[in-house]
Parts: sequence; C-alpha cells; structure tokens
Amino acid sequence: MTKKLHVISHTHWDFEWYFSAHESLIQLIYHLDEVMEALESGDVNNYYLDGQLSIVEDYLQACPEQRQRFCKLVKQGQLIIGPWYTQTDQLIIAGESIVRNLQLGIRIGESLGGCEMLGYVPDSFGQSIDMPKIYNGFGINKTVFWRGLSSDIYPFREGTWGCEDGSSVQFYNIKNGYYVGGQLIYADDAKSLFNQVESGCLSHDIALPLGGDQRFVDRNVKSRIAMFNQQLADENIPCQLIESSYKQLFSCLENQKLPNKQLMGEMIDGQVSKIHRSIYSSRADHKQLNDKLERRLTLELEPLMTLATCYGLKYKTELLNNIWRLLLRNHAHDSAGGCNTDKTNKIILERFEQVDQMSASARDYLIRKIAESQPTITDGCRLTLFNTLPFVRNQVQHISLATKTTDFVLHDLSGAIVDFEVLDQKKQNNGSIQRDSNDNDPNCDYYISTIVLRYPLPALGFTSLIINEIAPSSESKQVVDTNKIFIENDRYQVDFINGKFQLKDKQRGDVWFNFLSLIDGGDDGDTYDYSPPNNDWLLSLDFDHACIKRVGGKLTQSLIVSGNWLLPRNLKTREQRICDIVCSYQLELTLNNDDMPLQIKMSIDNQVDDHRIQLLIDSPLHTVSSTADTPFGFATRPHYQKQLKDWREQGWKEEPSGIYPMISYVNLKTDDMSLTLFSQGIKEYEVLDVDDAKPSGKIALTLFRCVGWLGKPDLLRRPGIASGQQYKYIATPDSQMHGLQTAVIGLRIDDEFAPSELTRICQSWSVNLPYYQDQSLNQFTNTLKYFVIHPLTQTVPQMDSLLRLACPELICSSLLEENGEIVIRLYNPSLTYVDNAGSVEFYRKVEVASEVDLNNLKIADLLTDNNALILGDFKPKQIRSFKIKLFN
Repeated sequence: MTKKLHVISHTHWDFEWYFSAHESLIQLIYHLDEVMEALESGDVNNYYLDGQLSIVEDYLQACPEQRQRFCKLVKQGQLIIGPWYTQTDQLIIAGESIVRNLQLGIRIGESLGGCEMLGYVPDSFGQSIDMPKIYNGFGINKTVFWRGLSSDIYPFREGTWGCEDGSSVQFYNIKNGYYVGGQLIYADDAKSLFNQVESGCLSHDIALPLGGDQRFVDRNVKSRIAMFNQQLADENIPCQLIESSYKQLFSCLENQKLPNKQLMGEMIDGQVSKIHRSIYSSRADHKQLNDKLERRLTLELEPLMTLATCYGLKYKTELLNNIWRLLLRNHAHDSAGGCNTDKTNKIILERFEQVDQMSASARDYLIRKIAESQPTITDGCRLTLFNTLPFVRNQVQHISLATKTTDFVLHDLSGAIVDFEVLDQKKQNNGSIQRDSNDNDPNCDYYISTIVLRYPLPALGFTSLIINEIAPSSESKQVVDTNKIFIENDRYQVDFINGKFQLKDKQRGDVWFNFLSLIDGGDDGDTYDYSPPNNDWLLSLDFDHACIKRVGGKLTQSLIVSGNWLLPRNLKTREQRICDIVCSYQLELTLNNDDMPLQIKMSIDNQVDDHRIQLLIDSPLHTVSSTADTPFGFATRPHYQKQLKDWREQGWKEEPSGIYPMISYVNLKTDDMSLTLFSQGIKEYEVLDVDDAKPSGKIALTLFRCVGWLGKPDLLRRPGIASGQQYKYIATPDSQMHGLQTAVIGLRIDDEFAPSELTRICQSWSVNLPYYQDQSLNQFTNTLKYFVIHPLTQTVPQMDSLLRLACPELICSSLLEENGEIVIRLYNPSLTYVDNAGSVEFYRKVEVASEVDLNNLKIADLLTDNNALILGDFKPKQIRSFKIKLFN
C-alpha cells in the first residue's frame, strides 16, 4: 500500500527565548503578512500558526488594519489558529493555569473566526499525566507532541493516551521534531527523508511538519512536493507526499484500525529529544514568584471578588482576564523554564511584578471595602479576618496591629476574650516627617504590634474581632527569647544538638537524628540543565558555629539559626578544593499550635557562581519510588530509572536522572508511614543514595542553582550540541542568582498517603489569611490606604460565609463568577473512586445549578437539596465543574 506523507506547513513561534517578545514581534508582523499573501495566492493551501493566540493578539494590536483579512483566512480554514494562549509548560505550572490558558486561547480563537481544537504542543518539555482529561474537558480529543515519549514506554508514533478517570485522546508523536520537514526544502534526498519519518509508524499516513523556529513560510512547497514525488516514483518507493493538515491526517488515522495498547501516565523521558529534566530549578526566583501569584489569583482574589458580589460590588472579569494574560505569557515553555537571556528574563520579571502589584492591590481594596462597610464599632476598633478557601480554617495567624498604646485585648463578637501572643512591638510616628526623628511630635506616636492568634474562620467568608486598648500593665504579653534550643507542639519536637537537628515524632515515637542538612555542589550546566563538573566537590553545610535564637510561646515557636558558610567562589576554586567566599544564611524552623506542617524557611545570601544548593531531609523510610503532585493529581516515579545503566550506549539525548518536577509537594511512603514535603515555589526534587533498586529515604529539594550560560555543549548529563542556541555562547550572569535567596518548605508525617488531605493541608498552609484593621493610626498598611473610599451602600454583616465545601475527598481548584453565576471546579486527586462525594452548601438561596465543562459550557442541569449542591460520585482523578446561580 502506498504511504502518504502529510506535509503540514507551520511555524513554531517561541514567544520569547534568547530574544525578547518585543524583538520577535517585528519579525512576526512581516512574517504574517507573507503568510497571508502565500495563502491568498494559493502558494500554500493552509498554515498552522503554532497553536497559540498570544502572538496573534500582539500582531493584531500592532496591525489592526489586518484584522478583517486575517479573520477571513481563519474562517476559510486556511489560517489555522489555537487553542492555546501560550504554549504552556505542563510539569511545573498549576492545573488551573493550564485550564485558563486554554479558556483564553479558545475564546480569542473563536472571536477571530475559528479555533483548532487540537492539543498541539510541539516543543513543551514533557507531557503531564493529566493532559488527556484536561483536553477532554474542552472537547479536545486529539493531541500532537514531540518531547517525552520513549520507546520503552510505547514504541509507536500513533495511539491513544488515557487518564485514570477514563479520559483519552488520540495522539501523534512527531519523534523527529516539528522541523523535520525542512529537508523537503533544503535537501534532495526523498528516500532518506521517507525512511526517517516512517520509522515507528503504524499507519500509512505519516506527518511531515514543514516549519521551524520563527521560520518563514515556504512558498515553493508545491514544486518541492512534486519533485520529491517524482523522485520517489523513479525509485519505485511506494510513497506520496501531499499538502495536508493535522485535521486531515487524523481523519485518515481514524479510518484505520491500528493495533495499539493505550498509553497511560506522564512522558518525561529524554530518549529521542531533550526533556531538560532539571530545568525545574533554573531561575528558582521566577518559579517561586509564579507559584505565589497562581495561588493568589485562584485561591485568594477570585474567591474574594465572588464573595464581594454579595454586597453589591461588581465582579471585574476583564480586570482578571488582563492579569491572567500577563501571567500566562510567563507560562510559555521557555519562559516558565527560565532558559532565556538576561534581557528576556528581566521582561518576564516585570510581568510578574505587574501581576503581583495588580492582584495584591485588588485583594487589598476588596478586603478594605468590605471591612469599612461593616457596622461602626463604638467601643474599640474592628479587626476583620477573612478566609478565601471554601472550608473552615482554624490555624495560627500572624497579624500586625496599630494601637495608640502598647497594651490591648481582643474580644470576639460574643464578648469572649481571644488569646494572642505578641512577637514584636515597635514605636511609630504618624506626624509630619522630620529630618531628625527626635523632632517628631510625641503626641503622634503609636505602636505596631506583630501578634499571633488562632481563631476559627468561616468557609469563604469573614468574621470580626474587637480590639480594646487598656492601661499599661507590668505583665508583658510579648514572647521573649529563652535559653532553650528546642521547639515543640503536640505532634513534633525539634532539638538542636551539637550543631545538628533532631526531629521527634511524638505520635509515632520515632526520632530522626540529623534529619535536616544542606548540600552544596558544583553546576557545570546551563539554564536548561544541571550538570555536575568532571571533578565535583560536594560540601555538607553544617550549623556548628551558628548563632541560635528561640522565640516562642504557646501558639508558635521558632528556632532561628544564623551564621556564615565558606564556599568555593566558582568552578575553578571548587576543583582546587578552595573555599574562598562567605555566604551568610538564616534557617528558621517553626511549629505552630495547629495541624500545619513543620515550617522550614531557608535564606542564603548567595555570592557563589556555578553551583547548586539542595535541602536534604534524611528520613528512616526505605522506598524505591516517590510521589509528587501534578496539575490535577499525582504521579509516582522510580528513584532509579533502569535506563541509567546504558543510556549513552542506547543513544538517549540526556541522562534519565532521578530529578523530577513537582507542583507543591513530594511524598515518600511505606505501608505504615508517609513523609510529605510541601513547598511554596520549589519545583524540583530527587531522592539520593540510590543505586539500581536500592531503597532510600533521603529526599532533596533543589533550593536554587546558579549558572552563567544559556546553553553549553557536551554536558555530563547531556552530551552533544548545546541546548538553546547551538552556534553561539550566550552569557547569562543574572542566572548566577547573586543576592538573597529564600525558600519555604513544610514537613508532615502521616500513617498513610492521602492526597486529598495533603492537598487541602497544602492550601491552608500556603494561602494567605487576609485581614483588615479599621484604624487611622497607620495609613500605609497598603499602598492606597492613605486615600479615602466610600463604604458600600449595602451594609455588610459582622460575619458571613458564602458557601462551604462539605466533601473532604475533593479539592477546589478555583471559585469565581461568570456572567452572574458562581463557577466551582472540584477534582478528586486520588486513585480511589469516591461514592457520594458530598455537597457544596450555600448560605444563600440557590436558584439553579448545572454541571459545566472546563470551558464553562453547560453539560447537564443539576438538582439542589435545601440550597446544597449534591455532587454525586467522582471517578479516580476526575475533574468536574459546576455553575450555580443564586437568587438576588
């Protein structure tokens, strides 16, 4: 049977990389003019514009006069666009961000005349285990990808890829890269090209992508196809090239019954293409910022804005969309990876700063507007505590208060005393500033007190406490330092003994000696990959000469350890075994009187080049695999991958190291014990001291790594040509990460691995608890508090709750409003089928409810019971979304 090579004209347009998006835009403008000319003249039948709409948005903003022409070609099916906003990374970007990326891309594509519903990711550095169900949630049942699939997992290019919830997509793996069709233009060897691309194909219909990075449109494609077809005919090779599209290719594949076994799981192997399985720690500062902003948008600002609509504040959809646009531009695979030039990374950082300022300002405005619209307090002043998560929270909270005197008490609405502890107290002055602070008006003095308290907060709502100032007392509430060098709560005790930390698990009776340390090693890699030097020198960083301070009371206790480490300045001094530069550090361990994890905050003033610092937790567990969370679930991975023995001999593009990605936690478990490390932005881990099937409980989180080049050739872990720009060394001094680097980690021990409980704990631990004190002493609690605002015309109650998620096995990934209706997205993160999952209880009257897909389009009407949305059953790892309209 004659085989067909489907020649698919396209471009892969990196949003930014060793160039900035601003520089690339100029070429894009002229490129798209040429593409439209080629389509209109008939030189090219159709053209795929890389599946992302952010570049189209930029083009039409720069050339609005081209909109009608552009849309006409889209409607005619010649210019193929969508469905992404940006070509997202899938392994370190939160699931809700991936959903928003597709939502925004599809919406823009449809507004321009039509969106290609194809999961097209030609260059993302790996494929997440959750993508089939995400695609299916948008009605997408086909995907095309390049990187991550090894023949050990699946030997063919075509097949179906499934999820644990039963979702599946038909896939096509372009193993030779999205640029392989360039040989059609630049070479004259049809036989060689045919033999290359037909390898591993089950079908007689084979993709031949004709395109490349920022590549021009090939206007001679028809003549080149004719020449190749003649050459194949002359050599009696049963093959024919046709000008085609992915839609046409899949249509041909669907008409064939191809024998195949369904592919399951993630794809993160570097056999046929580089996967950069250590890019997760490049520009760790950017990854931490992204993590913070994802949490703020989905689990703080959007729920808070939804709550505010109950009191007459309009939901600002386009404001949020614009914030999301900025953040999603940083999720393109190169942007998220951090494998960019310094000038590009500066622009990425600027976008993060814009999102940070806009989202924080919106959150602060809303809590102020709601709080200042509550009834006036005649005795004392009000402290309004908010909870933006859809379940009750009762955890220790840090709060700063402004009072005229140093002494005050807190009451709840019933008049009961609320206990608190003072961590810090500083005198401030709110009079006109003077050159000499001694000239400040003493009548304008007041005090800022940092306190901790624990008070139950209603689900997605708020409550009030009353602050009353009292006469100064000789008994201070301030927590003082003690001579003890241990901290404890009901579950754990951490001791500092001879420069080492000991963890005692009071519930289990286990003692872990020297459970926490740091490792410093050289990094001869680049912004894509960690790679050890040929003659590395690993240093175990101890705390022998540290200064120890303990701060603590009943509610919170901290050990603060600070000192200096002497480290090798660079790879040269490391090779010479010379430590010649000082880096100061501070390690703060905190235990609260609640069920939150042991918190580990590590700050290092990095002055060293070309190195990697990992935080090591040495546990007594004996495990051969790890489990880490993914966008909407988890993945289990071996510590030691069997291909490590002979990956070079087998021709793998990079070493299959046990370095893995995570979203927010990693777990080691045995039959009777579970250790979880949570993070706020750390995205990379590995388990150490493993060899073949040797078990280990030593888990290392990469705090940061420092390198000075965009790409380098011939790395130990990645032989061959340089990644990125292979023809030029591009220095990236900013990626040496000089300055203060801070990481926050949580540690929790359980009897068993329970992903829903862990994810909920992680949300409680990492999502802020906003608050607002109604006072005028300090007009700078946020940037705009100095300026007056009107209270709402509708009085806000002293406490309120919009809804409560009464389904402990499910996780809420987002809660927002769309067109006057509340949209809640829930998922089951476990492999267990959940019968009768529970309900969402509303404290307002429900008018109508429905189930919707990931694009918020209705699937089915749902019944409610006494203003509770009955959720029914959830399949393993299933995502479901619901839309609810409340009576006004």
